Amino acid sequence: MDRRGKLYFRYGTMGSAKTALLLTQAYNFEERGMEYLCLKPIIDDREKDNIIKSRIGISRKCEWIRQETDIYEFIKHLFEDTLVVKDWILIDEAQFLSPEQVDQLSRVVDDYGSNVVCYGLRTDFQSKMFPGSQRLFEIADTIDEIKSTCSCGRKTIINARIDSRGNIVTDGNQVEIGGDDRYVALCRRCWRARRLESRERNALKFEP
Repeated sequence: MDRRGKLYFRYGTMGSAKTALLLTQAYNFEERGMEYLCLKPIIDDREKDNIIKSRIGISRKCEWIRQETDIYEFIKHLFEDTLVVKDWILIDEAQFLSPEQVDQLSRVVDDYGSNVVCYGLRTDFQSKMFPGSQRLFEIADTIDEIKSTCSCGRKTIINARIDSRGNIVTDGNQVEIGGDDRYVALCRRCWRARRLESRERNALKFEP
């Protein structure tokens, strides 16, 4: 039988329930007896357990993707060892994949007919696109936005980084691990307003 898979990219801001949707999809596959695999890039070596965990508390075991991992070769050997081709491959935090790893996933789709679904962020705290996300936008067969709402009622676009006082942070490394204490999802208008407030606050602090 000719297996024809697709490469999907489902993106949204932080707090848009991307991981919860991934885990719900995995549960549904399990209920139906479908073959699937969960993967996640490991960017924080302090993590001890190879799990995907949602903010709402549900979790599931996964396989780590390391910076040096050739995902195509990893999946190829897995399929050969188990003699089973997975119908679905679900990937959390896909923005942390390298462009080369995204290309490797596309080869899995084309060579094995598996469906690969990548969940992740589009842009970082400076509104710049992650390299992995950019590559997914370039070559994914299907792209879906998981929408969420800013406190003002508009659609969130920006994954804003904040300091301990709630001020918007505009400088720093692209990747910095953190949750609600370090990031807040905002619409573009609120992001601009919060940045101006932070600048004015900092300016007052240094006035003689």
